[in-house]
Amino acid sequence: MPTMLVNGEKIDFSFALFDVDGTLVDDENRYKSLAALRFDAIAARAGRKAAEIWAPLGGYDPAEKRIDMSGPVAKAARREDVAIAAAAICRTGKIWHEARALAEAAYADADATQMKDYTPRLFHGTEASIRNLKVAGLTLGIATNGQSKITNELLDLLKIRDLFAVVLGSEDAANPKPAPDLLLAACQKVKIQPSEAVYVGDQPVDAEAAVAAGFKGCVIVGRAAVPPSPFVRRVASVADLRPHP
Repeated sequence: MPTMLVNGEKIDFSFALFDVDGTLVDDENRYKSLAALRFDAIAARAGRKAAEIWAPLGGYDPAEKRIDMSGPVAKAARREDVAIAAAAICRTGKIWHEARALAEAAYADADATQMKDYTPRLFHGTEASIRNLKVAGLTLGIATNGQSKITNELLDLLKIRDLFAVVLGSEDAANPKPAPDLLLAACQKVKIQPSEAVYVGDQPVDAEAAVAAGFKGCVIVGRAAVPPSPFVRRVASVADLRPHP
């Protein structure tokens, strides 16, 4: 079984499952861009009033071009985020089903524009680290509360899609993180037991999902306020993960 070093500690496991935004990808600039595009797309589809109602609910300040990184645009599962936009559009007099359809169309418009115009960035050293882990024999995967289609397109843009045996988004399971559904579905796809898997993320919901799924452990990158636990290892970035010779 492959071995990974985390702060000098050896961990034997078979499956490294990763979150994307804030873990592999520099997410703040991406979400700021996406929020601005969603504001414009909602305004185009449902009127500026709807966009102005949506903005504070989504955690976006269009005047200052600021994004709340703890708000829905950055942290909610896709279906929850769309529901917030639909509720905002409803406030302008649209019936729910029409508002929902307009929200979904606006989000699709924003996604398409961002994929065309925005260049995502991996955190420094991330690509080399995950390539080394794959060469060492680990199976790699993605489980994100984002949409799988967008995530696959993002990984293609970054030229790393081929490294991952499975890529799952929020629509691929009944419940998003912190529920264990996505993580368990990923294990089923690659036919590896949860007890042989480690989840790598950047938020408390990532650790909660890994515990609930019965994973061997969870690695949290960055400075998120995750309670200390023997189950959780902390590193500054994915670049700090490396296979043991």
